[in-house]
Order: sequence, then structure tokens, then C-alpha cells
Amino acid sequence: MATKWGSRYIGPKQAARAFHAVRFANDNGRPLNLLITIELTSLGISPEAAGPFFQKLWQRVGRWWAYQRKTKCRPFGPFDCYAVHEHPNQGPRHVHWFVRAPEGARTELERIVRSRLEKLTGLACLDRAVHFLDATKPGGVAKYTLKGVNPAYADHFHMEASDQGFIHGRRLAISRSIGASARLKAGWTRMQSLRKRPVN
Repeated sequence: MATKWGSRYIGPKQAARAFHAVRFANDNGRPLNLLITIELTSLGISPEAAGPFFQKLWQRVGRWWAYQRKTKCRPFGPFDCYAVHEHPNQGPRHVHWFVRAPEGARTELERIVRSRLEKLTGLACLDRAVHFLDATKPGGVAKYTLKGVNPAYADHFHMEASDQGFIHGRRLAISRSIGASARLKAGWTRMQSLRKRPVN
């Protein structure tokens, strides 16, 4: 019988990449500013199906974003975001999606996320399954979303770890626009960022 692919914790390299992505976005004047939390259990999505389901949502919202940017020539910039999956003991399976909402388009982005969720689930009412929160301090939000880090490395990141359960499939995903390749291409380094200013 095949072993199910998954993880119990966010690894130290994964956590570092996510923190770097947040700093890189800040340094480029594109700070992540909207935290979207989706409770997949309330939507009837099983823990095994949650990963692929969210991937479809990311792709559909990403296609809408690309259409607005390339076809309608709206000044959206790249689709900067990352997502962390959690399933704490006795808690619902959910995902934190930390994104950059373009100036003046937050309400529209929220509407698109809701409509794509409704289409994917077939539900006419999402109720409290999706929540949107302004993120004025991306560094603090990053620590919150990455609390599922392996406890052995929590001190290294100056944060407290909290067991967020076993996740089937990929636990953390970062958009290419703020990922390792983009940072390398831009010649960005963590030390350069620290010399400029700390993440709030």
C-alpha cells in the first residue's frame, strides 16, 4: 500500500523561503496586505482533497488576475502570494492565503475569490467559511501563518510554534513572482533587506 505524501510541520527551509518572500515583496514596494482564510472542512472538502481543491482555486483566481493585468492593462503587477495549509487537532482543515491586493481592487478581489469558491463547491452561500483580514504588518502575519513550523526551529525564527496537524500533500506554496528564482534574478539577499529596514 502506497504511503500518503504529507508532513507534520513546516520545515526550516520552507519557513525561511516564506519569510524571504515577504521581505522581498516589501522591498519591491509590493507588500502582501490581505490574509484570506478558507475553512475547507465547512465547505465539505476532505483533508485528502483539500490540497488539490485549493490549487484549483489559486489557478482560477490567478487566471482572472492575469486577464485584468494583460488584457485589460490594469496596473495589478504580478500575483504575489503564498499559502499555508493547517489542520490542528480537533480543528477544521483550512488554508491561510497571504496575498497582495492591488490598490483600489481589494473588494473586487474578495468578490472573485468568493465567486470562484462558489463555482468550485457548488454552494450558493459560503457563510463564514472564508474570511478576509487587512494585513498592515506583513512580518507579524507571516509569523502567524508559519506557526506550524517544526518546534525545534521556532527560536531561530523568533516565534512560537503551534502544532497544526498532519497535512496531505504540499503544506506551503509561494508564487513564482516572490519565490526563490525571482529573488535570485533580482540579486536580492536577506542581508541587503535587513540593512534597508526590518519587516514590521
